[in-house]
Parts: sequence; C-alpha cells; structure tokens
Amino acid sequence: MIGTPEPPRRLQRGDHRSEFTSGATELDEWFHRYSWQNQQAGNAVTYVSMLNGRPLGYYAIAAASVDREQTPHDFSRGRPQTIPCVLLARLAVDVHAQGQQLGASLFRDALVRSASVSQQLGAACLLIHCRDDTARAFYLHLVDAFASPVDPMHLVIPLAQVAQALV
Repeated sequence: MIGTPEPPRRLQRGDHRSEFTSGATELDEWFHRYSWQNQQAGNAVTYVSMLNGRPLGYYAIAAASVDREQTPHDFSRGRPQTIPCVLLARLAVDVHAQGQQLGASLFRDALVRSASVSQQLGAACLLIHCRDDTARAFYLHLVDAFASPVDPMHLVIPLAQVAQALV
C-alpha cells in the first residue's frame, strides 16, 4: 500500500466498491451489492477507509439486541431480558492493505462510535458474530471480550468498559 488511508467515513453513493477484495467472498459480495442498500434502508451504516478514491477497508454497524442468556452472568445481572447493543455486522480489509494495521484501526473506530452511540441512546455492549476462528482471534487480540455462553463465536464487549478506556 502506498500512502495513508483516510480516516473511516460514512459510505457514499458514488464510492466505487466493485473492486474491493478481502479474500472473504461473503464480505466482498455484501459490500459490493448490499452495503448501500442496507444503509439507505436504515438497516446498517457502513464506514469506509479510502485511499485515492478506492475503499481499502470497511465495517458496518447496526442497532441490535441480545438475549440476557446469551451474555455472561456477571454482565447480564440486573439487565432486561433483551439487552440493547450495537452489532458489528461486518469488517473487512482489501488484500492490498492487509497486514498494515488497517483492520485494527477500523475496529478501534467502530469501538469509539459504538461507545458514543451508547451514551446517546443506550446500548450496553458491542456484539460481534465472528465468521471464523481467525476473526475471533483478531478481535480477542485487540480487546477484552466475553464469549457468549451459547456460542463461543459471539463476542460481547461492554461499552461502559470501552468508554472508560477511551477517557
């Protein structure tokens, strides 16, 4: 990669997404075909990091909820049956930018945005559905997270913990 990518910004209609290739077909196809539609429908917002008009990485976040039983007891105690959260729906980096910390930078931006949202509307955690063991290891390397008691591929990060770390 030559140059420094721009900080993540909200996806725009004219962003050229068709050449983005992360190596994960389902993440690439979603970005190419559905990211703009989902954003326009209010289902998820996609943030992109660009370099010379080309997206090098993206993530998508959405409002969601998680059942109390799907979170560790220490976290869920005293919370409603359905806990409001932010869902990190997708995160991918183009093959031309992999290995250069862009994924970690995108994830940090997602954490900052999620913590900010939680202060404005109420969301107790960031929920991540990891697509595979590599993704799970990536997130656990970057942040302390709880594995869901019902699915170890679902990670829960308390947003109060994130907000405190950002101060």
